[in-house]
Amino acid sequence: MSALSFMKKLSMTAAGVACFSVGGMCANAPPLKAAILAVDDSASWATGSNALSKLGFNMVQVENSSLPEFSILSTLSSPLGNLTFSPQVQKININSGWTTWSHGYTGEVYFSGWNVLTTTITLPGGISAFDLYVEPNLFGLFDIAVTGMNGTSTTLLQKVSGLSGAKYFGFYATEGDFLSTIKITDLSNGAAHGFGMAEFRLASRTVAVVPESSFGLGLLAFGALGSISWLLRKQQ
Repeated sequence: MSALSFMKKLSMTAAGVACFSVGGMCANAPPLKAAILAVDDSASWATGSNALSKLGFNMVQVENSSLPEFSILSTLSSPLGNLTFSPQVQKININSGWTTWSHGYTGEVYFSGWNVLTTTITLPGGISAFDLYVEPNLFGLFDIAVTGMNGTSTTLLQKVSGLSGAKYFGFYATEGDFLSTIKITDLSNGAAHGFGMAEFRLASRTVAVVPESSFGLGLLAFGALGSISWLLRKQQ
């Protein structure tokens, strides 16, 4: 079995769920120009918040690979086009090669490889929103950063537990902009021994308009119940 087959090992590290994340959902004012914004775990579809759908994005689930478990692959197909991984990832099933996840998901995980710090996902053209879940390989608590990129980039940083602590990372583009790539980075300098990614969804455009006033109230609720957030932005 290749190095990509490195399995999750027991760790006595306490699996807290502290989150230091961008709150693309924590901005109170609408963007004045095209931008990429982030949505943290507190506003995921699994919590019932489902922020991206409420923004009007018709989120389409990316189909799992039909390849056998432990296969190495670089591409997943979706109704909106192919997702390409660099470097290649390994398909592992939860409750088989991969031990835990969160919110009851028991499907497939795509493992970065135990010595990989960053995985880049190239999206099909015309994608305006994308989300996924990420969990570290080992059972400790690790900083995971996910960046949505096109002409500009926005990075969402969250502390994620490897013990049933998979967390949601979401991104969307405004004012007709698009997402071209998603970059997932383990900031532990390799201590997490890689990470698993799963439950990919994407959308090509918004299909409805949510009144700003209603959405603003939702943001306040997310802010009250969600994690402390901060936004990292930079021009590429």
